[in-house]
Amino acid sequence: MEKALEKSSVAGKVVPYYIRDPTLVTEEQFETNTFELPVVMITGPDISPDTNRFVKPFVTVLGGLCVASFSLAVCFANQDAVQDPLWLEEMASPLIISILMTQVAHEAAHQVVAFKDKFKTGAPTIVPSIQLGLTGCITPLKTPPPNFNSLFDFAISGPLVGMIISLGLMYAGLEQQVFMDNLSQSQLPSLPVELVRSSSLAGGLVEWLLGDGVLLSPDPAALIRLHPLAMAGFVGLLANALSLLPIGNTDGGRISLSLFGRSISRVVRTGTIGLIVISSFFGGDTMNILLFYTIFAQIWQRESEITSKNEIENVDDVRAVVAFITGILVALTVIPMF
Repeated sequence: MEKALEKSSVAGKVVPYYIRDPTLVTEEQFETNTFELPVVMITGPDISPDTNRFVKPFVTVLGGLCVASFSLAVCFANQDAVQDPLWLEEMASPLIISILMTQVAHEAAHQVVAFKDKFKTGAPTIVPSIQLGLTGCITPLKTPPPNFNSLFDFAISGPLVGMIISLGLMYAGLEQQVFMDNLSQSQLPSLPVELVRSSSLAGGLVEWLLGDGVLLSPDPAALIRLHPLAMAGFVGLLANALSLLPIGNTDGGRISLSLFGRSISRVVRTGTIGLIVISSFFGGDTMNILLFYTIFAQIWQRESEITSKNEIENVDDVRAVVAFITGILVALTVIPMF
């Protein structure tokens, strides 16, 4: 049909979509199992949502300022450091650059998939965070992906690349820190121990390389000194893991949509939000990282994702396995140490 339209007088004016019937299911359809049957939907060429052109640049600037503020705050949290301009440059510069470069790699992976599958995306928006400086980027879709496999590849590529790079940064930073003398270690920036313990994967890596019990402290305000690369890796690991939570039209929401379809993905989203809220009330999210991210996603990314051209074909088994393994990695990252 798409090829036929390209040769007609309406070429470039309409776009066909092969989707499941989105209309409200009647009792008769439910009883006869005739709901969500395949249908063809025809729309204009632009179905991406409109956004105030000043909002995204403002949020991105705010996100950049939050990254800089976070980097300065963790540096000056170490009261024993020299705290002169040269020291600040040596500590803050690699931290800021590494945090931002992790997100650049994340976005580059998205763009590779979009270029390969010939659909367009909007400019990414840096999302600020109180606890981490940033919680990733929002990358809107301007034109529809060809199918759910393509949407899956686009959504998972960025966070996976970001998490792999972040783990590499954490390991490299901690490895360097192990071989530092006491004077050099005394100059490193500091993070709250409770913040590091908010991730089982990151906290486990810290204890593996710096020693068991290094994150155990009766003082809730205790700090731990970390190499700037390790700190940037920690931020990148959590930010990319958060973006994979199946909430709204985040990368995780897109993965859920491609795996389960629109109806079941809504159930997955509701269940995920419920678990996060419950865990926050019962002390499972002491730093409120998950809760704040959920609130943000519900306010700013609650709209449904734009329709893929073919939403009838299911994601293949290989991608389903990749999603399962990625889900385990995300769980290890966002579940705190106990």
